[in-house]
Parts: sequence; C-alpha cells; structure tokens
Amino acid sequence: MARAYLIDLYDTLVRSDWDRWRAELSTGAGISLETLDRAFHDTRAPRNTGEYRDIHDSTRAIVLAAGLPDDPEIVRWWVAMDEQFMEDGVELYEDSLPTVRALRERGDRAVLVSNCGHDTRLLVERLDLEREFDAVILSFELGYRKPDAAIYEAAMLAVEARPDQSLFVDDQVAYCDGARALAIDTRLMIRDGANPPEGIAPFTNGHRVIGALDALLDRA
Repeated sequence: MARAYLIDLYDTLVRSDWDRWRAELSTGAGISLETLDRAFHDTRAPRNTGEYRDIHDSTRAIVLAAGLPDDPEIVRWWVAMDEQFMEDGVELYEDSLPTVRALRERGDRAVLVSNCGHDTRLLVERLDLEREFDAVILSFELGYRKPDAAIYEAAMLAVEARPDQSLFVDDQVAYCDGARALAIDTRLMIRDGANPPEGIAPFTNGHRVIGALDALLDRA
C-alpha cells in the first residue's frame, strides 16, 4: 500500500549554521544574543502563520521586537543577511534527497511540511524542493502551523492520503504529538549535531526515534 510521508524541513531535511547567523546578526545590529533570541521567539507565531505581507514586513517585526529603531535601512540590511543565510547557511543532509527519491520511486508520496516564514520560500526554490516532493506545505502560506491539525490535514489532502496511510517525521515532540492526535504514525528525528532554535527534544513521549532520514526506507 502506498504511504504518504510528511517530512519536516529544518533539522530533519536540512542543517543550518544557526549559531553563526545569530552571532552575525547580534554583532551587526548591536544587540545581545538574548535580545535577538527573544525577538525571534516573540514574532515566531505571526511569522509562521503569514500575518506579515512579505519578508520585509516580517523582518521589520523582528527589528521592532528587538527594540531597534523603525529604520528602513536596518530592515534592508537584516533582509539581506537573511537572504544570504538562505543561500549559504543552510544545506541538505546527505541522506535527504536520496531518501525522498527512493520513497517516491517505490510508489510512496512525500510531502514537505514546515513551520516557517517568508524566507523559507527562498530556500525551497534554491533547493528545487517543489520538484523533489509531491507537495510542499509551508505554514506561512497556509496560515496554520504545527501542531495545529489543519497543517497535517492539508498535507494529507495534497496527496489524497488518510491518517492510517501517513507517517510524520519531525525533530520536535510537540509536532509529533499533533500528528499522533490525528492517528498519524510518527518518527521523532534526532540527528547528531542538530541545533534547532526550538531546542533538542528533551524526551520522546513515546514516539519512535530515528537518527537519519534513510531509516524511513525500512517499512517496519
């Protein structure tokens, strides 16, 4: 039976040099890392659900949340830093595309499901992920983010799959919990060296753990 694999992006499919970027933003903007992290945290929900019109508006929200002046030059600099980070600060794990391709070649379907903002669309286009997946679901475009049921339902609908035909992979326990609440099978991804802004899962909450994406090729 064909299966639908709903696969997270950051720290599941791709790794990022998050600490380097944080340091460069902190130094360039003249703010502490703590202030920067708080600004990202305080704006994450609206950025992830598309409340801002574009990357400039969402960046302006971060700038203001960090207590910086409402200065178009600061926003333009920050956007340029973000765009550059999406160009050279994020890369695919070695097993990501080979696994997705193998899943699709055997007749299964693959859906990218990411909590993200406007900048992630740049990454999706650079890596040509629309071609690699049967569907791409980005939270800021949908208006819902994990663990809201609507984002899992949208992913399944995109490939006409039922929960009992689906498997969800993510590095965050809460997002796996959201999938399990819909009777979707789950895998908690904990990769060596991953450094997600939301932190490494401190417990599994009963989700089966995998350390690499190619573990999905085992149907067990």
